[in-house]
Amino acid sequence: MMPAIPRLSLVLMLAVSLMASVPMSCMAQSRPAVDGIVLEGGKPIAGVELFLGKFPGKNEPCTDVGELIPVSADGSFSWTPARERERTDAPTDPGAVIAKLTALCIRHPAKGVLIGVMLFMRRYDPVAIRLDCDVARPHRGGNGPNTVSSMLGQPQYCEAAAAN
Repeated sequence: MMPAIPRLSLVLMLAVSLMASVPMSCMAQSRPAVDGIVLEGGKPIAGVELFLGKFPGKNEPCTDVGELIPVSADGSFSWTPARERERTDAPTDPGAVIAKLTALCIRHPAKGVLIGVMLFMRRYDPVAIRLDCDVARPHRGGNGPNTVSSMLGQPQYCEAAAAN
C-alpha cells in the first residue's frame, strides 16, 4: 500500500494535468484602442472616410467594409478597444500566439480606397496605439510597433506608435 503523501502528490498531479486540458474562458482583445489623425500634406481632407476592413474577407483587406470610423473636421479619429470572451486550451499562457489582424482603410474622395495600416495584435496583450496618417506620404508598411506589410507590397499611409 502507498503512503498517504505520495498518493496525495499523485492525485494532485493528475488533477493539474486534467485542468490543463480543459478549455477555459477568458477575455481577448479583438481590436486595439486607437487615437489618430488622417491628413494630406499636413492638412485635413474634406470628405475622407475611414473604415475597418472586414475579416475574413477577400484577398484585398479593404474591399469588404466593416465598422465605419468617424473623422472630425481636423482629421482626428479614435475607436475604443473591443474585447470578447473566448475559450482557450492554455490556462497558463492563454493565446500567446493567437493574433488578430485589424485593417484601417481610408476612402479618399479623389484617390479611392487606400490601406491606412494593417495592425497585427496579440489578442491577450491589450495595447493602445497612436496612428499618424498622411495620404500624401505612402510607405511600404511595417512602420511602428505591431504593424505588418500589407498584401502584395501595397503602400500604407499610417505610422503606428504606442499611445501614451
